[in-house]
Amino acid sequence: MNNQRRNLIKKLAIQSYSNNNLNKKTTIEIAKSLKRSDLKVYVKKLKTLEAKKTIRVTIPDKIGLDKKKRFFSKIYPDQRIVFDIDPTLLTGIKVTDFDNEYELSLRGMLEHALKGNRND
Repeated sequence: MNNQRRNLIKKLAIQSYSNNNLNKKTTIEIAKSLKRSDLKVYVKKLKTLEAKKTIRVTIPDKIGLDKKKRFFSKIYPDQRIVFDIDPTLLTGIKVTDFDNEYELSLRGMLEHALKGNRND
């Protein structure tokens, strides 16, 4: 597949969004009109765009969830925020913004400390 065709498919993926949300009808129409190899590129680009538009926040429990939703909505106003519950975090929070991951938790600090001791 040539580079020009790949760029055109990427533009189609971007056009699949309206009001910052994936338009199901448009996506289905585009998918039906593409060849299998083009469809793979299209789906891959859609997944990348979705990942860029989504912030994943992992917390240990649901305590104060509404307050956390408001807080992150202010920080990331144009992105969808998904909350995951992971009791193994113990205390703290983990925020994943596309390919950046920020973790402030007791578990993370302990793991980091253990890794530091192993390297010595």
